[in-house]
Amino acid sequence: ALCALEPDGSSLRLVGKGEGGAEALAAQLSDDAVFYGLVRRTDQIDKSTTIKFVFLSFIGSALSTMKRAKVSTVKGAVSEVFAPFHAELMSATEPSEVTSATVDALIHEMFGAAKESPADSGASLRVGMREIKISGATPPAARLHSSTHSSAVAAPQALAAPAELKAALSDVRSDASPTDWALCALEPDGSSLRLVGKGEGGAEALAAQLSDDAVFYGLVRRTDQIDKSTTIKFVFLSFIGSALSTMKRAKVSTVKGAVSEVFAPFHAELMSATEPSEVTSATVDALIHEMFGAAKESPADSGASLRVGMREIKISGATPPAARLHSSTHSSAVAAPQALAAPAELKAALSDVRSDASPTDWALCALEP
Repeated sequence: ALCALEPDGSSLRLVGKGEGGAEALAAQLSDDAVFYGLVRRTDQIDKSTTIKFVFLSFIGSALSTMKRAKVSTVKGAVSEVFAPFHAELMSATEPSEVTSATVDALIHEMFGAAKESPADSGASLRVGMREIKISGATPPAARLHSSTHSSAVAAPQALAAPAELKAALSDVRSDASPTDWALCALEPDGSSLRLVGKGEGGAEALAAQLSDDAVFYGLVRRTDQIDKSTTIKFVFLSFIGSALSTMKRAKVSTVKGAVSEVFAPFHAELMSATEPSEVTSATVDALIHEMFGAAKESPADSGASLRVGMREIKISGATPPAARLHSSTHSSAVAAPQALAAPAELKAALSDVRSDASPTDWALCALEP
């Protein structure tokens, strides 16, 4: 199934569904829009048939930096529409990246080789990044319409974060430190992170450390003066170098969840930038505004609200550090991001992809402009 994000970013539009897998879906993509899709992959392992669902996001290479930044504000809502899924092909930018070979490599990277479980032990199935224990009869939600329930999958490799990276992130969050950015790189084997640097100068200083042949993750602190209050926002960014191969780009999505946990909590995400020129203070500011809307003063007698990532936290009286994220203002509330509309025909198309009785193995939608 394939859908597109409408230009205003408020709704999805079903593009199509059908047979032919990743290649048939890729034929519907264009470089001037944002698409989301679901692909079903069926494999025969010994005497068992296994089915995996892969969610993909596609950000056309012709989109402006601001439009690319805007996409990250709806990513969580779109993922909920397509959930559950086993793996994600994240932020492809060229149709040539969306192939059955890429999807198969991603599934293998995510789960390792399938392995038969002893008959007397419960098997495990990984749904997204969550592992579910399967024992005896398997509920539909756990098996994701797979006709085999005795095949367990290997857990993805753990991600190692060095102590110096954690210290650098603490420095960025500290009100007593002038440091406002920290950056790390993903090692080529995808097993660990390496601290690249930290310092002052915001997004532009961080961008100067990026290169097109590696994957980077960073945290930027933005400070703004609103009336008599100072507000601080933290923005997590991911950067996938444009010179990386399709397979290496696909591999990145298998560690995204683990990396996000290292950098959490944060207010917003600049997702999958591919050129250093996309990482600027203007882009970060536009992203924060798109994520939260304009800051607004709350009445003195009412509790304010603060959105952390996609979660809204009520602030009343003394505000705990986890809620305020080191912001020195606690009376300024932020507007909730706009809800995302998913058409009924998209939900029907996704159900068709998941149905064992249907030959449909892909569906695609677009984000409205």
